[in-house]
Amino acid sequence: MLPKSVIETVDFMNKDWFLGQLSYDIVSEEYSFKRNKEINDLKLYPAEFYGLFELKEIKVQSDVIREFIVNRIIPYNRMNLSKYLKYYDMEFWDEWELFLKAKGMCFLDTFWLRRNSKETYKKCHIKFTNSVRDDLLTEEYFLEN
Repeated sequence: MLPKSVIETVDFMNKDWFLGQLSYDIVSEEYSFKRNKEINDLKLYPAEFYGLFELKEIKVQSDVIREFIVNRIIPYNRMNLSKYLKYYDMEFWDEWELFLKAKGMCFLDTFWLRRNSKETYKKCHIKFTNSVRDDLLTEEYFLEN
């Protein structure tokens, strides 16, 4: 019998600002977000989240979070997907696991995921930038492996 829920939670960050906790229930496949109420500058949040807060709707819906995540990760139909999965040490495409492996980062903004308080944006961003530049986006990576 499956448990009713198995929830994983990470800190959702914008550079060094702790925006709140992002959670995923593996059983129900639902996302949730608990905003850090000490952050009053709503411009620090993703536009999708910020718009909801402007409407005074504090609960960010699971489908809004899912769309935010899916827009940040390698799509399931990406050419050479198996190479990306191998790079991230994954057997199959899973949006949450891929999001975690990439620390929620992309080149378009400064959002990222923190699993422990010792992690810093600078260190994670340098590692992310180097991994993408050196391995994933080069033709040689796909030809040699």
